[in-house]
Amino acid sequence: MKKFLYKKDFLKAFDCYRDSEKELIIMAEKQIRHYYLKQVAPYGLRIKKLFENNEGKTFEARVSDKIRLLYVESKEIVAFAFLGNHDEVRRYIKGFR
Repeated sequence: MKKFLYKKDFLKAFDCYRDSEKELIIMAEKQIRHYYLKQVAPYGLRIKKLFENNEGKTFEARVSDKIRLLYVESKEIVAFAFLGNHDEVRRYIKGFR
């Protein structure tokens, strides 16, 4: 079974969103968790694999038109890494890729 972790960057970004956006983010996070626990694919998040390296597989989920959620899957862990718009996500990825 996978463990779920939340990186500081994810939590910091989450705090900056309005309550209505936070609800969307929480729903998306629950759908991703549900996928790993029950193997039922989330509908509507448009999850795509961005790349894979020795850290694991990095995915992007589309929470809304303006919000993207980045998470990294490794053998035992799913780490929610970052939240932001398309450009912020791209800059974030450049920082650790």
